[in-house]
Amino acid sequence: MSGPDDETVSLLRRWHGGDRAALAALVERDRDWVEQAVRRRRGPNLQRLSETHDDVQDLMLKALQYSPRFLCRDRGQFRALIARMIENMLVDRSRSAAARHPERHYESLSAESRLALDPGVPTDAEPGAEAARDEEFDWMRLGLEFLDADDRDLIRRRQLLEQSFVEIAGELGVPANTLRMRFNRAMLRLAGIVQRLQHGELRALLGDDGEH
Repeated sequence: MSGPDDETVSLLRRWHGGDRAALAALVERDRDWVEQAVRRRRGPNLQRLSETHDDVQDLMLKALQYSPRFLCRDRGQFRALIARMIENMLVDRSRSAAARHPERHYESLSAESRLALDPGVPTDAEPGAEAARDEEFDWMRLGLEFLDADDRDLIRRRQLLEQSFVEIAGELGVPANTLRMRFNRAMLRLAGIVQRLQHGELRALLGDDGEH
């Protein structure tokens, strides 16, 4: 296996440091690939939401602004992960609109938090105790990108919107006890995904798209 892609890692580090030129460079470099990937799998959603080329660019900017600060191995993994984030954003946006919930975004809780998604791409330094706690939340948020829409929606409602199972049951028309069991299973799946991410298995989680 070849070493990390220095350009991608450098641009991500610069963006994490507040360099908006690096952010623009990442978006400009991979916008076309991301747009094609998202349209291939979520074409009807894009048409229904009247997404244009510029809108996909805006979605990339939003994904990078509000996602946990991550460092991945190469361009293929970077753009496949961003495409997945955008697909999930479109699905979650549609569900939020249907449930009449405001769309909410969560920035990293700590400026020190950096999620190294490959052992060959170390972070700059070990975070302090408080930053480490915030980093756990960031790992969870990143792991959500690899759950199916139903599990992601349930965890988002329970953990991020802080709804009770009774409230969720009333909105979804599903018994609260059933939701509680589904939530526990989803959290177990999420814990497994986070563990895989922390062990550098991003490429396997991304599947074929992470190879390109």
